[in-house]
Amino acid sequence: MSVYAFNPDRREVIATWPANVGALAHVVARAGPGVSERDATYLCAELSRLSAALWNTYVRPASAAVGEHERTRREYERERLDTVSSAVRKPNLPDESGLLVVSYSPVEESANRLGRLLHHLAIPSLTEAVLTEVAIEVDAVARAELGDLTSRAVQATALDRLDASPIQVSAADELLRADPLGEDLLSASVDPAAACVAAAHWLCAAAVVAADAAGNTPAGVFAEADDIQPVSVQVPSQVVERIENAGQSPREVVLDLLRVAVAAADGEIAELPAVLAERARLEELVSGLPADQRTAALAAEPARTTPLDPRRPARDLLEHLLDGIASCHLLYADHDDDDDDDIELVDEYGDSGEEDPDVDGRPDLDGDVEADDGRREQIAEEFAVLVRERAAATRTVLN
Repeated sequence: MSVYAFNPDRREVIATWPANVGALAHVVARAGPGVSERDATYLCAELSRLSAALWNTYVRPASAAVGEHERTRREYERERLDTVSSAVRKPNLPDESGLLVVSYSPVEESANRLGRLLHHLAIPSLTEAVLTEVAIEVDAVARAELGDLTSRAVQATALDRLDASPIQVSAADELLRADPLGEDLLSASVDPAAACVAAAHWLCAAAVVAADAAGNTPAGVFAEADDIQPVSVQVPSQVVERIENAGQSPREVVLDLLRVAVAAADGEIAELPAVLAERARLEELVSGLPADQRTAALAAEPARTTPLDPRRPARDLLEHLLDGIASCHLLYADHDDDDDDDIELVDEYGDSGEEDPDVDGRPDLDGDVEADDGRREQIAEEFAVLVRERAAATRTVLN
């Protein structure tokens, strides 16, 4: 969402919004001498409130609703975007007896609150500047819904949407095709939920490639990679298990994980049976311990409602998925190195174990380093080629 602030030195109302990296800003209007600092800050607060309500329709679209009642409510709320400008220009005002009509719609009522403040200030030039700003914000939400995250709509990259635009999924898929490790995906202007859908697909492809090299199962490669160096295990394993073994689509798995995490952020438990089952599993693991040790062990490992960070679920999930792809590359390279060790290289020194000196009698360390670097690059390219082939063969699951 956009956040609005007042610069008292320059007497400017400023809009700021997050970009894929950092934040952007522009001047909305200059506050004339008739606008007090208190009124200016109230104006900023109402603009920020309206922006939050507008972007909430993007974050929680009707397509992601659970139940017909919730779907109808979200559809109605989205329709209120068409009334925002008129509500700001001609808001509901108290009648002669002081009664005021208040809307149950956060979008509509936020627009009316902003309009009432502008009506109180009664500065036509300020009202027109604010109306222009509001139109820009509404347009940004509409463009983000269509998958266009340019200009003001770039702030969608900082939000945790419970849906994924096919256009944005395709954009993320192209980035992963260029680099299957997805190193540029976190800083790209791509909706994080859509990026997660594409990354989940490529994670499965990488897991299959690593499993073939290691003689493991796709969902089991992450625990094996964790024996080499610390990596994310739980989330990548769960995602691959649900897609490869349970037959769920990447979109279904990602949006379900995000739904549960967003509910946790709202103080809700979306999957109570799963939480109770996890608690029962933990209690079973410590059942053989003395009572005091059982209590301490359970306190140290509480059952979580979500494996993601509920404060930033989409970005956190994307980080887990990309770490999982890197883990697959790590495991593939480790087993490729093991295969190389099995090859007996015989040179003019035979199998005596002596080092192969260069012309001045010293080991060619620079050559060894260059050879190692070259081999690592070769392994990385082999891994990328195999993952691309696997991802291309299963690409229909993204549709």
